[in-house]
Amino acid sequence: MAEITGRERIIAAMKRTYADCIPVGLMLGAFRAALLDCSLKEYWTDGKKLAEGTLLGFERFGHDAVEISWDIMMEAETAGAELEFRDDAVPQVKRYVLAEKKNLGKLTVPDPEKAGRYPLYLEACRNAARTLKGPNLAGTVTGPWTTATGLRGAQELIFDTVDDPGFVDDLMAFTTEVVKALGGKLLETGISVSMGEAACSCSLISPALYRRFVKPRHEELVRFFAAKKKGLSLHVCGYIDPIMEDLVSLGISALSLDSPSSLEKMIQVSRKKIALLGNVATTLFVQGTKEEIETAVKNCIRTAAPGGAYILSSGCELPHNATPDRVSFYMEAAREFGRADKIPSP
Repeated sequence: MAEITGRERIIAAMKRTYADCIPVGLMLGAFRAALLDCSLKEYWTDGKKLAEGTLLGFERFGHDAVEISWDIMMEAETAGAELEFRDDAVPQVKRYVLAEKKNLGKLTVPDPEKAGRYPLYLEACRNAARTLKGPNLAGTVTGPWTTATGLRGAQELIFDTVDDPGFVDDLMAFTTEVVKALGGKLLETGISVSMGEAACSCSLISPALYRRFVKPRHEELVRFFAAKKKGLSLHVCGYIDPIMEDLVSLGISALSLDSPSSLEKMIQVSRKKIALLGNVATTLFVQGTKEEIETAVKNCIRTAAPGGAYILSSGCELPHNATPDRVSFYMEAAREFGRADKIPSP
């Protein structure tokens, strides 16, 4: 019998059933640099390192859902943000191009094949698509609100929602077009697309701000990808409990939850209308014991796996100082406790 592939496990989950076990994902993030034994600056600026780290991670851990992502400011960089790359940190905005709001009129939607590091990112995705045939591959594009924070600054943007809401609307219209241009080109690499919106959770903005300025743009992007016959999955970092119903109503195909959010509540709200991913705390990959990792995996499976439509995954990107042995503990627990014959009935 042919071995069941990660993609087949994902397809089964999306059909609200199981293959041999529930699918397992990992958001490797900057942990790729640790696997490659290279500096973070080298990792963030070399598309070959992104591709090599993605392939090495899959070869080592064998997860079913393979994400290919760089930093969350890459999209803002394509639109004009100036970034600073250091050996020991994620890329930081060095200069906010919209420190003066009047500069918005000077910005243009970027060419994905020419702007910033995006050509390097696209090539890394093409490389992975050519090489990895078993797992499900997903690229990521940063959402319009987080991209806007990279151009204007998070604090300034929040103040703008009170002082100059019209400017925020104009900026969000622009960054939404940026997401369309970059995300549409990403689809052409042959992999699926997930949108990451790190800055729109209730850990940073209120539900009212999400509904007024962000949700309409998310709905617009769902329609954009639907017109291309593609579903859009969404990842939001941090705490999202107060906007769970809003997110489910967007029409997304899947939602990735970080560990501060309640998986139990999300199950009640979603009723399996969308697939769910994640919720395993990333701190466990740095300092968790084997028993703690097993407990977290079992709790997620017990809560969300019955009835399918669930992919076990890290709640967010693995920290750079995660350890390979803890990632292995996670994968072993996922395969053991996620077997179809061990999942309780819904």
